[in-house]
Amino acid sequence: MKIIGDSIYLSASDLSIQIACTHATYLNLQEAKGLLSAPVNINAALTALQQKGEEFESCYLEELKKEEKTIVVIDKTDRIKALHDTVNAMAAGADVIYQARLENGPWNGWADFLVKVPVPSVLGHWSYEVEDTKLSRQTKAGAILQICLYSEMLERLQGRMPEYMYINNPNGKHQYRVDDFMAY
Repeated sequence: MKIIGDSIYLSASDLSIQIACTHATYLNLQEAKGLLSAPVNINAALTALQQKGEEFESCYLEELKKEEKTIVVIDKTDRIKALHDTVNAMAAGADVIYQARLENGPWNGWADFLVKVPVPSVLGHWSYEVEDTKLSRQTKAGAILQICLYSEMLERLQGRMPEYMYINNPNGKHQYRVDDFMAY
């Protein structure tokens, strides 16, 4: 969650946090307003967990590279350039886009992977579906909502809603039909 000027910008993680704990959303809003800071010891634990998640994500990326797919890695240092690079990679038909930047109104996020599928869209004879990595062995409701949000933002870019979305966790890759969850 970020406040820029008079606008609040929300991420897919903010949506997941809201589902898990509305009080956490309130605290994050207070932090975004500069009215409080998160305790240091909580940040250290979150940082360690985030590092483990990034390691899991990197291992999966290495697996994809072994499949000799065209992979575009988006640089996250500049969100505007990252969105532009994501759109360009989609238009070029990259097989996989890693750390894709997605935005729609106040919502934004970094999809772990956009994976090309042979389903026509405004891009051409292909479109993309969202694949996210999670350390949890069980898929949580917040994770499903995150990939639903990414799928909705992706629809705006490619002119069609993806048919499927995926969570890749230590138990393997799990497929979800977008239409079965979008109402939530």
